[in-house]
Amino acid sequence: MQRVFSFRQGDRAEYLAQYILSSFAISVPVPRQEDVGTDFHCSLLKREGTNLRPYLPFNIQIKSYGKEVLTKGIRFGGLTDAGNWRKHEVEQLCQTDTPFIIGIVNAEKQTMDVFTTISRYFIFYNWKKTGLPREVALIPYEPKDAGHLGDGVLENLDAKPDMPNTIWNLPIGQPVLTISIADSEDPKKCEAIKATLEPYLTMYQENAVFCGIGLGYFNWPLIIRNGVPMKEVAVGLVAQGDASPTVQSQLKVLTRIAASLLRSYQIGNKKDKILMWEPVLNQLPIESESEVIRNSIKEALNYARS
Repeated sequence: MQRVFSFRQGDRAEYLAQYILSSFAISVPVPRQEDVGTDFHCSLLKREGTNLRPYLPFNIQIKSYGKEVLTKGIRFGGLTDAGNWRKHEVEQLCQTDTPFIIGIVNAEKQTMDVFTTISRYFIFYNWKKTGLPREVALIPYEPKDAGHLGDGVLENLDAKPDMPNTIWNLPIGQPVLTISIADSEDPKKCEAIKATLEPYLTMYQENAVFCGIGLGYFNWPLIIRNGVPMKEVAVGLVAQGDASPTVQSQLKVLTRIAASLLRSYQIGNKKDKILMWEPVLNQLPIESESEVIRNSIKEALNYARS
Protein backbone atom coordinates (compact mmCIF):
# COMPACT_ATOMS: atom_id res chain seq x y z
CA MET A 1 0.00 0.00 0.00
CA GLN A 2 1.21 3.48 -0.78
CA ARG A 3 0.00 7.05 -1.14
CA VAL A 4 1.30 9.75 -3.52
CA PHE A 5 3.11 12.38 -1.42
CA SER A 6 1.38 15.38 -3.02
CA PHE A 7 -2.05 13.81 -2.49
CA ARG A 8 -1.21 13.15 1.14
CA GLN A 9 -0.21 16.78 1.66
CA GLY A 10 -3.57 17.80 0.23
CA ASP A 11 -5.30 15.44 2.65
CA ARG A 12 -3.49 17.05 5.58
CA ALA A 13 -4.56 20.50 4.38
CA GLU A 14 -8.17 19.30 4.48
CA TYR A 15 -7.73 17.98 8.04
CA LEU A 16 -6.44 21.36 9.18
CA ALA A 17 -9.22 23.17 7.32
CA GLN A 18 -11.92 21.04 8.92
CA TYR A 19 -10.54 21.69 12.40
CA ILE A 20 -10.64 25.43 11.79
CA LEU A 21 -14.06 25.32 10.12
CA SER A 22 -15.56 23.25 12.93
CA SER A 23 -14.99 26.11 15.38
CA PHE A 24 -17.66 28.29 13.77
CA ALA A 25 -19.56 26.05 11.32
CA ILE A 26 -20.91 22.58 10.72
CA SER A 27 -18.42 21.03 8.28
CA VAL A 28 -19.29 17.75 6.63
CA PRO A 29 -16.55 16.22 4.43
CA VAL A 30 -17.58 15.18 0.94
CA PRO A 31 -16.72 11.50 0.31
CA ARG A 32 -14.15 11.06 -2.44
CA GLN A 33 -16.69 9.08 -4.44
CA GLU A 34 -18.92 12.19 -4.47
CA ASP A 35 -16.16 14.80 -4.92
CA VAL A 36 -17.08 17.17 -7.76
CA GLY A 37 -15.04 20.16 -6.59
CA THR A 38 -16.42 20.73 -3.10
CA ASP A 39 -14.53 19.40 -0.08
CA PHE A 40 -16.96 20.36 2.71
CA HIS A 41 -20.66 21.13 2.99
CA CYS A 42 -20.97 23.72 5.76
CA SER A 43 -23.38 25.93 7.69
CA LEU A 44 -22.47 28.71 10.09
CA LEU A 45 -23.40 28.04 13.69
CA LYS A 46 -25.40 30.49 15.78
CA ARG A 47 -25.22 30.20 19.55
CA GLU A 48 -28.53 30.41 21.41
CA GLY A 49 -27.95 29.93 25.12
CA THR A 50 -26.25 26.56 25.50
CA ASN A 51 -27.32 25.40 22.03
CA LEU A 52 -25.85 25.81 18.56
CA ARG A 53 -28.11 26.25 15.53
CA PRO A 54 -26.94 25.93 11.92
CA TYR A 55 -27.77 28.69 9.44
CA LEU A 56 -26.35 30.17 6.22
CA PRO A 57 -25.11 27.09 4.31
CA PHE A 58 -22.07 27.19 2.02
CA ASN A 59 -19.67 24.89 0.20
CA ILE A 60 -15.91 25.21 0.37
CA GLN A 61 -13.02 23.87 -1.68
CA ILE A 62 -9.66 23.53 0.06
CA LYS A 63 -6.27 24.15 -1.55
CA SER A 64 -2.72 24.07 -0.17
CA TYR A 65 -0.75 27.30 -0.19
CA GLY A 66 2.15 27.01 -2.60
CA LYS A 67 3.71 27.86 -5.93
CA GLU A 68 1.07 26.14 -8.06
CA VAL A 69 -1.84 28.07 -6.56
CA LEU A 70 0.07 31.35 -6.65
CA THR A 71 1.20 31.02 -10.28
CA LYS A 72 -1.65 29.09 -11.91
CA GLY A 73 -4.59 29.98 -9.71
CA ILE A 74 -7.39 27.54 -8.91
CA ARG A 75 -8.32 25.86 -12.18
CA PHE A 76 -11.68 24.63 -13.44
CA GLY A 77 -12.19 22.96 -16.80
CA GLY A 78 -9.28 22.53 -19.18
CA LEU A 79 -8.36 19.25 -20.84
CA THR A 80 -7.73 15.76 -19.52
CA ASP A 81 -4.55 13.90 -20.50
CA ALA A 82 -6.61 12.32 -23.28
CA GLY A 83 -7.59 15.75 -24.62
CA ASN A 84 -11.21 15.72 -23.41
CA TRP A 85 -12.76 18.96 -22.19
CA ARG A 86 -13.72 19.05 -18.50
CA LYS A 87 -16.80 21.10 -19.32
CA HIS A 88 -18.63 19.93 -16.21
CA GLU A 89 -16.10 21.68 -13.97
CA VAL A 90 -16.81 25.08 -15.51
CA GLU A 91 -20.55 24.45 -15.35
CA GLN A 92 -20.24 23.45 -11.70
CA LEU A 93 -18.31 26.64 -10.93
CA CYS A 94 -21.08 28.66 -12.57
CA GLN A 95 -23.88 27.07 -10.56
CA THR A 96 -25.56 29.69 -8.42
CA ASP A 97 -27.61 27.63 -5.97
CA THR A 98 -25.20 27.47 -3.02
CA PRO A 99 -22.53 29.93 -1.80
CA PHE A 100 -19.10 28.63 -2.82
CA ILE A 101 -15.88 29.78 -1.17
CA ILE A 102 -12.22 28.81 -1.38
CA GLY A 103 -9.97 27.99 1.57
CA ILE A 104 -6.19 28.11 1.08
CA VAL A 105 -4.36 26.37 3.91
CA ASN A 106 -0.83 27.35 4.90
CA ALA A 107 0.46 24.35 6.84
CA GLU A 108 3.63 26.14 7.95
CA LYS A 109 1.71 29.04 9.50
CA GLN A 110 -1.22 26.83 10.57
CA THR A 111 -3.70 29.23 8.98
CA MET A 112 -6.47 29.20 6.39
CA ASP A 113 -7.21 32.10 4.04
CA VAL A 114 -10.89 32.32 3.06
CA PHE A 115 -11.82 33.72 -0.36
CA THR A 116 -15.15 34.62 -1.88
CA THR A 117 -15.93 33.58 -5.47
CA ILE A 118 -18.83 35.97 -6.04
CA SER A 119 -17.10 37.43 -9.08
CA ARG A 120 -17.85 34.14 -10.89
CA TYR A 121 -21.21 35.76 -11.76
CA PHE A 122 -19.30 37.53 -14.53
CA ILE A 123 -18.66 34.12 -16.06
CA PHE A 124 -22.23 32.93 -15.52
CA TYR A 125 -23.83 35.86 -17.30
CA ASN A 126 -21.25 35.91 -20.09
CA TRP A 127 -21.88 32.17 -20.59
CA LYS A 128 -25.53 32.94 -21.26
CA LYS A 129 -24.51 35.32 -24.05
CA THR A 130 -21.38 33.90 -25.70
CA GLY A 131 -20.82 30.43 -24.21
CA LEU A 132 -18.48 28.90 -21.66
CA PRO A 133 -14.72 29.37 -21.68
CA ARG A 134 -12.66 26.19 -21.97
CA GLU A 135 -11.01 26.89 -18.62
CA VAL A 136 -11.33 29.26 -15.66
CA ALA A 137 -8.46 30.25 -13.39
CA LEU A 138 -9.51 31.87 -10.11
CA ILE A 139 -6.57 34.07 -9.12
CA PRO A 140 -6.18 34.53 -5.33
CA TYR A 141 -4.46 37.54 -3.75
CA GLU A 142 -5.29 39.67 -6.82
CA PRO A 143 -5.80 42.58 -7.11
CA LYS A 144 -3.23 43.76 -4.59
CA ASP A 145 -4.09 45.78 -1.50
CA ALA A 146 -7.25 47.85 -2.02
CA GLY A 147 -7.52 47.36 -5.78
CA HIS A 148 -10.94 47.05 -7.38
CA LEU A 149 -12.18 43.53 -8.03
CA GLY A 150 -13.23 43.29 -11.68
CA ASP A 151 -14.16 40.76 -14.34
CA GLY A 152 -10.64 39.56 -15.15
CA VAL A 153 -9.07 38.81 -18.52
CA LEU A 154 -10.15 36.40 -21.24
CA GLU A 155 -7.20 34.93 -23.14
CA ASN A 156 -7.02 32.74 -26.23
CA LEU A 157 -5.73 29.16 -26.11
CA ASP A 158 -4.72 26.78 -28.88
CA ALA A 159 -7.71 26.01 -31.04
CA LYS A 160 -9.29 22.57 -30.48
CA PRO A 161 -12.18 21.06 -32.43
CA ASP A 162 -15.65 21.19 -30.85
CA MET A 163 -14.62 23.21 -27.79
CA PRO A 164 -13.95 26.85 -26.79
CA ASN A 165 -10.43 28.22 -27.11
CA THR A 166 -10.39 30.66 -24.19
CA ILE A 167 -9.26 30.76 -20.57
CA TRP A 168 -10.82 33.26 -18.18
CA ASN A 169 -8.35 34.54 -15.58
CA LEU A 170 -10.63 35.84 -12.86
CA PRO A 171 -9.23 37.61 -9.76
CA ILE A 172 -10.98 36.73 -6.50
CA GLY A 173 -9.29 39.41 -4.42
CA GLN A 174 -7.65 39.34 -1.04
CA PRO A 175 -8.84 36.89 1.63
CA VAL A 176 -12.05 37.79 3.38
CA LEU A 177 -10.41 36.30 6.48
CA THR A 178 -7.21 34.65 7.62
CA ILE A 179 -8.04 32.19 10.41
CA SER A 180 -5.40 30.58 12.58
CA ILE A 181 -5.59 27.60 14.90
CA ALA A 182 -5.37 30.05 17.81
CA ASP A 183 -8.33 32.05 16.41
CA SER A 184 -10.41 28.89 16.19
CA GLU A 185 -9.90 28.33 19.93
CA ASP A 186 -11.08 31.83 20.87
CA PRO A 187 -14.91 32.13 21.15
CA LYS A 188 -14.86 35.91 20.67
CA LYS A 189 -12.77 35.63 17.53
CA CYS A 190 -15.08 32.93 16.21
CA GLU A 191 -18.02 35.32 16.60
CA ALA A 192 -16.03 37.99 14.75
CA ILE A 193 -15.25 35.49 11.99
CA LYS A 194 -18.95 34.76 11.49
CA ALA A 195 -19.84 38.45 11.55
CA THR A 196 -17.31 39.14 8.78
CA LEU A 197 -18.31 36.14 6.66
CA GLU A 198 -22.10 36.53 6.95
CA PRO A 199 -22.53 39.49 4.54
CA TYR A 200 -20.64 37.61 1.81
CA LEU A 201 -22.82 34.52 2.21
CA THR A 202 -25.96 36.68 2.28
CA MET A 203 -24.84 38.42 -0.92
CA TYR A 204 -24.42 35.00 -2.51
CA GLN A 205 -27.99 34.06 -1.55
CA GLU A 206 -29.41 37.33 -2.86
CA ASN A 207 -27.55 36.95 -6.15
CA ALA A 208 -28.87 33.39 -6.47
CA VAL A 209 -32.44 34.64 -6.08
CA PHE A 210 -31.87 37.44 -8.61
CA CYS A 211 -30.38 34.89 -11.00
CA GLY A 212 -33.21 32.40 -10.48
CA ILE A 213 -35.87 34.94 -11.46
CA GLY A 214 -33.83 36.24 -14.39
CA LEU A 215 -33.42 39.72 -12.92
CA GLY A 216 -30.15 40.35 -14.75
CA TYR A 217 -28.64 41.98 -11.67
CA PHE A 218 -25.95 40.98 -9.21
CA ASN A 219 -23.68 42.49 -6.56
CA TRP A 220 -20.07 41.83 -5.79
CA PRO A 221 -17.56 43.26 -3.26
CA LEU A 222 -15.59 45.94 -5.12
CA ILE A 223 -12.74 45.91 -2.60
CA ILE A 224 -11.88 43.09 -0.19
CA ARG A 225 -9.72 43.85 2.83
CA ASN A 226 -8.56 40.91 4.94
CA GLY A 227 -10.53 40.74 8.19
CA VAL A 228 -12.38 44.01 7.52
CA PRO A 229 -16.19 44.06 7.13
CA MET A 230 -17.49 44.49 3.58
CA LYS A 231 -17.98 48.13 2.66
CA GLU A 232 -17.65 48.93 -1.05
CA VAL A 233 -20.23 47.00 -3.10
CA ALA A 234 -20.44 47.06 -6.90
CA VAL A 235 -23.46 46.43 -9.15
CA GLY A 236 -23.62 44.28 -12.27
CA LEU A 237 -26.49 44.93 -14.68
CA VAL A 238 -27.02 42.50 -17.55
CA ALA A 239 -28.83 43.50 -20.73
CA GLN A 240 -29.69 41.32 -23.74
CA GLY A 241 -31.89 41.54 -26.84
CA ASP A 242 -35.60 41.94 -26.13
CA ALA A 243 -36.38 38.53 -27.68
CA SER A 244 -33.84 36.67 -25.49
CA PRO A 245 -34.98 34.07 -22.91
CA THR A 246 -33.57 36.30 -20.16
CA VAL A 247 -35.79 39.23 -21.13
CA GLN A 248 -38.84 36.96 -21.45
CA SER A 249 -38.14 35.66 -17.96
CA GLN A 250 -37.81 39.22 -16.66
CA LEU A 251 -41.18 40.16 -18.14
CA LYS A 252 -42.80 37.14 -16.52
CA VAL A 253 -41.33 38.03 -13.11
CA LEU A 254 -42.31 41.68 -13.50
CA THR A 255 -45.89 40.62 -14.23
CA ARG A 256 -46.07 38.79 -10.93
CA ILE A 257 -44.44 41.66 -9.04
CA ALA A 258 -46.93 44.06 -10.65
CA ALA A 259 -49.87 41.91 -9.53
CA SER A 260 -48.66 42.00 -5.94
CA LEU A 261 -47.91 45.73 -6.01
CA LEU A 262 -51.25 46.66 -7.56
CA ARG A 263 -53.12 44.65 -4.97
CA SER A 264 -51.16 46.43 -2.23
CA TYR A 265 -52.04 49.80 -3.80
CA GLN A 266 -55.67 48.73 -3.98
CA ILE A 267 -55.69 47.85 -0.28
CA GLY A 268 -54.08 51.23 0.45
CA ASN A 269 -56.61 53.09 -1.72
CA LYS A 270 -53.83 54.42 -4.03
CA LYS A 271 -55.78 54.73 -7.28
CA ASP A 272 -53.31 57.20 -8.78
CA LYS A 273 -50.41 54.80 -8.34
CA ILE A 274 -52.34 51.93 -9.93
CA LEU A 275 -53.15 54.02 -13.00
CA MET A 276 -49.50 55.03 -13.40
CA TRP A 277 -48.77 51.34 -14.10
CA GLU A 278 -51.05 51.09 -17.14
CA PRO A 279 -48.38 51.87 -19.80
CA VAL A 280 -46.11 49.26 -18.25
CA LEU A 281 -48.83 46.63 -18.02
CA ASN A 282 -49.39 46.89 -21.76
CA GLN A 283 -45.90 45.43 -22.26
CA LEU A 284 -46.33 42.47 -19.92
CA PRO A 285 -47.50 38.92 -20.81
CA ILE A 286 -50.45 39.09 -18.43
CA GLU A 287 -52.72 36.74 -20.38
CA SER A 288 -50.15 33.92 -20.22
CA GLU A 289 -50.14 34.06 -16.42
CA SER A 290 -52.36 32.16 -13.97
CA GLU A 291 -55.91 33.22 -13.26
CA VAL A 292 -54.91 34.64 -9.87
CA ILE A 293 -52.34 36.97 -11.44
CA ARG A 294 -54.65 38.03 -14.28
CA ASN A 295 -57.58 38.73 -11.97
CA SER A 296 -55.46 40.63 -9.43
CA ILE A 297 -54.26 43.03 -12.11
CA LYS A 298 -57.68 43.46 -13.73
CA GLU A 299 -59.46 44.00 -10.41
CA ALA A 300 -56.91 46.63 -9.37
CA LEU A 301 -57.33 48.48 -12.69
CA ASN A 302 -61.13 48.34 -12.49
CA TYR A 303 -60.98 49.66 -8.94
CA ALA A 304 -58.68 52.54 -9.94
CA ARG A 305 -60.87 53.51 -12.89
CA SER A 306 -64.10 53.49 -10.84
